[in-house]
Amino acid sequence: MTPVGDPGPFSAHLGFRVVRADADGAVVEADPQPEHLNGGGILHGGYLSALLDSATGWAVHGAGPEGMVAPHVTLTTQFLRAGVAGRPLVATATCTSLGRRICTTEAEVSQGGKVVARATGSHAVIVSGG
Repeated sequence: MTPVGDPGPFSAHLGFRVVRADADGAVVEADPQPEHLNGGGILHGGYLSALLDSATGWAVHGAGPEGMVAPHVTLTTQFLRAGVAGRPLVATATCTSLGRRICTTEAEVSQGGKVVARATGSHAVIVSGG
């Protein structure tokens, strides 16, 4: 498993920082920049979705056994308000159930204390040597 603080190459490219990932969930922060905006001048939904994807993945890794890989099967995202560049984002996620083959997650992204997006997801559970 990648150590906390190292979000992986894709997430690092987007500027994500893993603050916490343990059995209680995960917190991932980001500082969106102008290049993360869409043509309308608000945060691109893909950027927010990637942040939710990363946070839910870290929540699963924090809850699961050592050596587990947990790729998404589904990620359902709801965008609630426009996000902007130049203001920090905080994604919080929890693993709501951890089964032998599938686990489920919930997450939300807030900016300035207001929720801008939320998601639910499911992940395949793959344990090395199992």
